[in-house]
Amino acid sequence: MLKASVDSGKYQEAMNRAVDYVQNLGFENIRARHEDYDEPAKLVMQGQDKTFIPDITAMKNGGKYYFEIADRSEDATEIVGKWKLMATLADMKSGDLRIFVPYGCMKFTTEILEKKHIKAEIIKLDR
Repeated sequence: MLKASVDSGKYQEAMNRAVDYVQNLGFENIRARHEDYDEPAKLVMQGQDKTFIPDITAMKNGGKYYFEIADRSEDATEIVGKWKLMATLADMKSGDLRIFVPYGCMKFTTEILEKKHIKAEIIKLDR
């Protein structure tokens, strides 16, 4: 998520709902870009100077899970790189990538996941 998007009220509202969802499913060691939690660790793409911070990370049944909130205002190329990295790391750590999709972002999100063959579970965030 871009810095400008993270600071927006719309993002914070989506983050609150996403964190509640993760808690209610029994995840542990939750880290989130939220004032009540420690921030997730930065992820660095090998061979590039790009770093990404997942919106939420958590553990369950020994696996590491990465959660992202979809945002159409982000650069699609950057989203693809970030989501592929998180999906790969989650797979290596017996977890998975889950994308929270706010209203109006479903088509954008599903097209990226399908066209770029990114393995992720979609979680619809209602209005």
